[in-house]
Amino acid sequence: MSIYLDGMFYRCSGVGRVYENLLTAFAGNADVGEIHTIVPLPLKSRFLEQFPHPAIRPRFVGYGPMGFGDLTLKSAALRSLGGKVRLYFFPGHNVPLSVPGRYIVSVNDVTVFSPHFRLPRYRKAGFRRLLSRAVHGAETVVTISETVKGDLVREFGLPPGKIRVIHPWVKETFFGPPGDEPLPIPLQGKDYILYVGLRIAHKNVEGVLRAFLLLADDFPELRLVVAGGRYTVPDMVDRLKTDPRLKDRLIEILDPTDEEIVRLFSGAKAFVFPSFAEGFGLPPLEAMAAGVPVVCSDIPVFREVYGDAVLYVDPNRPEAIAEGVRKVLTDEGLSARFALHGRARAGLYRRDRSVNAYLDLIRSM
Repeated sequence: MSIYLDGMFYRCSGVGRVYENLLTAFAGNADVGEIHTIVPLPLKSRFLEQFPHPAIRPRFVGYGPMGFGDLTLKSAALRSLGGKVRLYFFPGHNVPLSVPGRYIVSVNDVTVFSPHFRLPRYRKAGFRRLLSRAVHGAETVVTISETVKGDLVREFGLPPGKIRVIHPWVKETFFGPPGDEPLPIPLQGKDYILYVGLRIAHKNVEGVLRAFLLLADDFPELRLVVAGGRYTVPDMVDRLKTDPRLKDRLIEILDPTDEEIVRLFSGAKAFVFPSFAEGFGLPPLEAMAAGVPVVCSDIPVFREVYGDAVLYVDPNRPEAIAEGVRKVLTDEGLSARFALHGRARAGLYRRDRSVNAYLDLIRSM
């Protein structure tokens, strides 16, 4: 059986990481066969370098995710696959207006409905219509946490039996050693705290920056690393980095590779992730796998995923975020305990369990 796995979110947000993990896991699997995928054209060379497997059959298009082309023109591209594909799988909610067969859709979160997600009301209403059409038309809806499953039942009236929870997994790369490449020069010999993720409002990157400013005087040699892509230009980092207290102390790394992230984990004193809303939260688990103590927001999905292996703080108060980081920086016993427990917790989210759950779902359809 051949499948279609939608790649429009490749190298973009958490959906893109789920897509990459699935593509790696499915390639060469006898139960899957050929994997047809559509990826934005600007990412062609990067994609071909990362995924040279002969079972992967990519097509590159001149439009990106969630635009007119993705939601309309892609339908014709899917029809052109003819009898080659028996099942369509969308790791994101960008299901086009027509799909020529049965499909699975993944919904990783409903953060767009959060008041912290800064979209005009009319755009949120449009997103709700698109997502409602996608989930009600799907054969099965996959989501990544029990928290999001509850959100889907509440927001869209889906029967719980239609929704299957399959957790993302942490790549083995993050459990291993960092490799021989040195840290970026501004970080060599320096202590630093780290944020990895998209620079978008609901992830509260501004809270990370303001918390760091509260710590700056007490830790004059401490650096802050923000590693991730912009969502808008300018964004909250661009606006705040003009503060003279951040001069030479804020290090930005745009669109880091997994290898770069592993190196950043190797020297980080703490990983800070004070999101207001999430569907799962993979970056903190990757940090935990690497043995980095995590300070994150006290929201239900993080309690579900991380248990007691992280230090929880109030994301609405920069001083609370700063105090959490201060505890990790100054209490070696606390830091060591979170590093140890975090690594064990991350070990619950390894590849085989999730891949087998996806393969069972595909076989059943």
